[in-house]
Amino acid sequence: MLQPRTSNTENEPGRQAVTGTWWLFTAEPIAARERVEYDGRVYQVEGEPERWEPRPGRVHYETNLSRVDG
Repeated sequence: MLQPRTSNTENEPGRQAVTGTWWLFTAEPIAARERVEYDGRVYQVEGEPERWEPRPGRVHYETNLSRVDG
């Protein structure tokens, strides 16, 4: 599952960059500095993903992703 978190627009002469962050929830392990492709877009893992086991045998991973356009 991928959910949007924040979006920021930076205007510089000759460039308009849009930086966005998303929250990723996955059953598969993921490492820091990996890239994730979703719906034809590539996102960068930010920081160290967290491993969660809310109930015995129900493990999932959560991390923040970022993407810059422009």
